[in-house]
Amino acid sequence: MNEIERLQEHLLLIRRTVGWTAEEFGERIGVTRQTINNLEAGRNKLNKTQYIAMRSVLDAEMNQYQEETEMLKLILDVFIDHPEIYSEEEKEKLLSKANMVAPSILAGSTSRKDVSKEMMAVAGGIGILATAASLFGPTAVIGGATSAWLLKTIFDKKQ
Repeated sequence: MNEIERLQEHLLLIRRTVGWTAEEFGERIGVTRQTINNLEAGRNKLNKTQYIAMRSVLDAEMNQYQEETEMLKLILDVFIDHPEIYSEEEKEKLLSKANMVAPSILAGSTSRKDVSKEMMAVAGGIGILATAASLFGPTAVIGGATSAWLLKTIFDKKQ
């Protein structure tokens, strides 16, 4: 499974983690709410152009609101960019916790910053941050190179 397919598989979680409705996310990348809903439900296949637009918007959000988006950075690293370095157990624990707390961001019952702090503590407790730091350095998950995904996407002829 490539990055585009992985992003589509986790699109609903990612959108909820940022705290955007389908309509808000669609507006940011230039598509309709229905397009976002169809992508999340798997009725349509995410294409390379949509992937680049989504990652660009997510990067901009992470750069602008760094303390609020640590959970998003973690999710993108574990499930989209480097899933091969994490154990299935680590991924399952993180996914379970993220799916429990992400809807509260969208509902407005908690802030992205509070959830990010909680998720980083959980990630540290199950060894995810240690795994990333040992392979990529201490800033791998928090503040890593945001354009690496773009270079890989542009030059990967299989996608």
